[in-house]
Amino acid sequence: MTRASRPQGRTTVRNWKPTAALLAAGALLTLSACSSNKDSADNAKPSPPASSTAPSTSASPSRSSSLSADQAAVLAVYTHYREEQAKAYAKASVSDTDIEKYATTEALGKVTRDVLSLRTAGNAASGAPVSSHTEIAALKTDGPIPKATIKDCLDVTNWGVVNKKTGKALPTPKGQLKKHVNDVTLEKWGNRWLVRTDTAKSIACGDASASPSAS
Repeated sequence: MTRASRPQGRTTVRNWKPTAALLAAGALLTLSACSSNKDSADNAKPSPPASSTAPSTSASPSRSSSLSADQAAVLAVYTHYREEQAKAYAKASVSDTDIEKYATTEALGKVTRDVLSLRTAGNAASGAPVSSHTEIAALKTDGPIPKATIKDCLDVTNWGVVNKKTGKALPTPKGQLKKHVNDVTLEKWGNRWLVRTDTAKSIACGDASASPSAS
């Protein structure tokens, strides 16, 4: 497999917003705190990505002339991953979603465990956070496995958890940041970029201590 040999630095895409509901995996700290009935979700055994074709980029932001093919692909996969993740959390199930197309086994496993926790508690996600100041903080295309890190600010003010039977919203955990830094790492397998980790940071957006981190 041919790899590009030139590592690429940070690319900022200001105020970029995905085209559909965006739910951060890190925001599931809220789900865990709100769920009143947990079970052995860690026993779930997710499958690896099922598709062997590259994901469509039709829902991705308009590609700027300043973006390389890999940069554009990373943002497109990030968008699709968020869309499918949102579907899964909203109905507390990964069934009838395409999340496997955009996630590694590690990321898929986390989503699977999270939706199982939601479903067991009789809850589902409602609303969506808003992503802003999205940037490709790191992109390294040499080496056996190309890697990328995306950093953005997630506003979860209008995101919450509701009881599916009553429709009643569960209380927000005390001390939860309304706007926090979120890091997402991706890896390229074959011709496909896939989300590997999705991490909410306990750092408010705009905090000077927040800095991009690559894996």
